[in-house]
Amino acid sequence: MLKKISVSSLRPGMFLQALDGRWLDHPFWKRSFLLCDDDIKKIVASGIKSVVIDTDKGLDDDTQTRVTGHLFAAPGLPTEESGESLPAAPGPAQERQPRKSVADEIEHAKRLFVSASAQMKLIFQQTRMGKAVSTTVMMPLVEAISASVIRNPHALTSVSRLKRHDGYTYMHSVAVCALMTALACELELDKQAIREAGAAGLMHDIGKTLMRLDVLNKPGKLTVEEFEIAKMHPEDGWRLLQSTDVSTGVLQVALHHHEKFDGSGYPHQLKGEAIPLLARMGAVCDVYDAVTSDRPYKAAWQPAEALRSMASWDGHFDKSILARFVKCIGIYPVGTLVRLESGHLAVVLDQNRGALSAPVVKKFFSTKSNQPILPQVLNLEKAQSSDRIVRVEDPQVWNFPHLTELWLNHIAL
Repeated sequence: MLKKISVSSLRPGMFLQALDGRWLDHPFWKRSFLLCDDDIKKIVASGIKSVVIDTDKGLDDDTQTRVTGHLFAAPGLPTEESGESLPAAPGPAQERQPRKSVADEIEHAKRLFVSASAQMKLIFQQTRMGKAVSTTVMMPLVEAISASVIRNPHALTSVSRLKRHDGYTYMHSVAVCALMTALACELELDKQAIREAGAAGLMHDIGKTLMRLDVLNKPGKLTVEEFEIAKMHPEDGWRLLQSTDVSTGVLQVALHHHEKFDGSGYPHQLKGEAIPLLARMGAVCDVYDAVTSDRPYKAAWQPAEALRSMASWDGHFDKSILARFVKCIGIYPVGTLVRLESGHLAVVLDQNRGALSAPVVKKFFSTKSNQPILPQVLNLEKAQSSDRIVRVEDPQVWNFPHLTELWLNHIAL
């Protein structure tokens, strides 16, 4: 029986089921466990006011009101089923507007990306050593990532493109989790499906823990034999996740994120809508993050270039999902270098949902004088802005070594 009680009523021997508060605010990685004196001291010190205990697994406190069922009755109480930091299911477009700007969310997104990637590295290492996949660690990561994406879908998805070569596999999992969450919100899936999409993104490549390291970490193109080894990771991941309590959707993405809409993918050559929805979403998010990331054998594509190329690959993706993905990320994603009609070069800082071709930009260079100018932020959607984007520019051609800092750290500029 599940019961919500005040922290002051806790005593050793109770079984903690959930904490009333954000995961980032409490001192535990585990979500449910038998309490001892030290655990209770940590909970009190964290400032959390109430918790949920399971009286079937530990001591009871009959002075409190019981709550039962799949979802707790107490308003605002986070649950394992509902997702700790997730809001109500997205409704009309105006209800799904980002709660924060990229500028307001970017610093939190940076810290979250680093910490989540470190956790995924540990999970991959432990799984490679034969330890069972732990959803008690993964699900709080999903919830924290989802919360950031819901506050603003462009902060974490942009930060996540800045991967190190030596951490690509772990960082890629975090990035796909963020992209899957953002796409699920764009598709107006309910809150449980949003959470499931994020979990699927985080776990989609778990099968790579069984891949030979010389193949996984090879800096160049794989041979035919090596590619056949690499192609085993979807089925390996599916098998690894069989022993966990993940949903069917998470299993399907692990198994089918390399299927193609025309049936030419692997491992089962599924075609069209025979590929589960979350797996079709995973295919888009997985490829976008891969091609926009620097690799030892390939420089990253610019986000706008990646979206154009992906749209040209006939038969690869579900085009309706790809179109919604473009709407979610933006025609000119954050960090894109663009030329304005005025002759200035600018970097994209944020999106205007109602005007994808008119984002918020920072102009910083004049092509007429071939000189830097004092950076100026422009919202191209505003009536007073007479400028507009005329094309995307290649940063390598212009050799701007600090382009990333112009958008990543634009709060301080």
